[in-house]
Amino acid sequence: MTTAEEQITVGFGDADAAGILFYPRALALAHGAVENLIRRSPLGWDAWFASPEYAAPIRRAEADFLRPVRAGDIITLRTLVEKAGGTSVTFVVEFVDTSGLVALRVRTVHVLVDKATNRPAPLTAKMRRGFDI
Repeated sequence: MTTAEEQITVGFGDADAAGILFYPRALALAHGAVENLIRRSPLGWDAWFASPEYAAPIRRAEADFLRPVRAGDIITLRTLVEKAGGTSVTFVVEFVDTSGLVALRVRTVHVLVDKATNRPAPLTAKMRRGFDI
């Protein structure tokens, strides 16, 4: 399965009034990590995000906040393709703190949709190869 890691510093603007990562920002940071994973994968940006034939909207998003993540924290975003179904891909982004513990886990399920029909479409062979699934 395709995986990637990147390190970020949680910004002041990413936190709530208590200085803890604000939940919508957690989802946005996780989405950015998924974008980077796809951009670096053999599939690439154009075949997933800029496809003239397909879209990949989110069907489900969930987050488990296990430990506080604070503004200024250095976090490793560990991103992977967890599962591929017939028409969907599940991505997981783990926010790993400097002690090596997972502080936050975001899971998103994206359904491939044919833009002409607005109906789910099977993942293409190129997509499966690109995600190494």
